[in-house]
Amino acid sequence: MVDQSPSAQATAQERPKGGSRALILVAGAVVLAITFVIVWLQSAKYEPLVVGKAAPDFALSDLNEKPYRLSDFRGKVVFLNFWATWCAPCREEMPSMEVLNKNFEKDGLVMLAVSIDRVTTAKDIPPFVKGLNLTFPVLLDSWGKTDKPYKRMGVPETFIIDQQGIIREIIIGPKDWTRIDNLKTITALLKVTPKTVQDGGQPMPAVKAGGL
Repeated sequence: MVDQSPSAQATAQERPKGGSRALILVAGAVVLAITFVIVWLQSAKYEPLVVGKAAPDFALSDLNEKPYRLSDFRGKVVFLNFWATWCAPCREEMPSMEVLNKNFEKDGLVMLAVSIDRVTTAKDIPPFVKGLNLTFPVLLDSWGKTDKPYKRMGVPETFIIDQQGIIREIIIGPKDWTRIDNLKTITALLKVTPKTVQDGGQPMPAVKAGGL
């Protein structure tokens, strides 16, 4: 005979309510966990590059459609500069970069200047390069391939990358690369010592450390 007493009926009615609460708590915990993972992934996605991290690889072409890949320069020190034709500080910085390239290229320095000009201003790149008589490789990133991996703060921005592909210095904004005090990281990696600055502010050709 089934017990239909009021106490038994009350107990039977309370059981599903307790199960529903447990289910709601579990569902809530799952939602919170998913939200946490999404937030964490988003924060990691926008975490800026820092010194000590590997420089993200990329493949771009120059003005003559010659392909370049960053990883092809392992074993050399890479001066990776991001710039644009509409950036006045970039124009001011470029002549000193040209001097830097000429003085240290023979010592193993590779200079790559990546233009972030989009399709609408890409036509301005050749006259910009010609007007400043730039001889180092100028790469085109009209479609923003490097935007996400390098998470730049703006232009110009420069990454000094060592022979193993590790970022050793990040420079936000322009620098005068004819000043010896701005070359400490580069000369340390190349193991060279720049001589006294010439008249006109250009550094003398470097010499191997320990010799003249």
